[in-house]
Amino acid sequence: MDGGLYVYGVVRAGESMPPPRAGIEGRPVSVIERPPLAALVSDAPAGPVKASRKNLMAHSDVLQGVVPERTVLPMRFGVVMPDEDAVSDELLRGHEEELVAQLDTFEGLVELDLKIVCPEDVLMRAIVAERPDIAELSMELRGRSPDATYYERIQLGELVAQATAGKRDELAKLVVGRLEPLSLRTDIGDPTHEEMLLNVAFLVERARVEAFDDAVRSLEGELAPGMQLKYVGPLPPYRFVEMGEEAAWA
Repeated sequence: MDGGLYVYGVVRAGESMPPPRAGIEGRPVSVIERPPLAALVSDAPAGPVKASRKNLMAHSDVLQGVVPERTVLPMRFGVVMPDEDAVSDELLRGHEEELVAQLDTFEGLVELDLKIVCPEDVLMRAIVAERPDIAELSMELRGRSPDATYYERIQLGELVAQATAGKRDELAKLVVGRLEPLSLRTDIGDPTHEEMLLNVAFLVERARVEAFDDAVRSLEGELAPGMQLKYVGPLPPYRFVEMGEEAAWA
């Protein structure tokens, strides 16, 4: 061990685990137990852990390898502790009460993430087709000097932004309205890029995941042409765990 221990998440002690997947930097994952809790760890490299795509995927893969059958509280990416004693004493013993409470809260629950994206040109065509005022103003500005039409272009940008926000609201009402009855909690997040129209997470009972999958497939068929639905899970409850800052949770 040259850089301490990298910590992926916390589970209950004594639970059988699936064969561990390779962790960050391809390092094997092991379990440190301090009943009633246990931590998933691997040796950390010297220096800061690189937030490369490979490492980010490895962090996620380790947790996803556990979550189908076990409740796991996820750590944020990049958490490193000095040694086994620090993991056992500072994390598992030092936060035992709140960790056990969170494991109880999320027992039998998983997170399912749904995103809807649409290429900018496809979205713009749809907006223009639905909004005569935007279509008319856009036609008026074609071929004219940007300097001479400065304020009109600002107006057009504002109208497009309003229309895009309206599309996002419509999608949120459709998706949440259809899927929320199958979930216990919902978290609507901010779009992470301009082409993302919806970013929502659902907290769902494991027993209802199959029904949720079916509902998502049905919903996908109702989206407008060009819209792409991205659906990921089961995941640990990344967006629903509420822990103290000192615990460094996701």
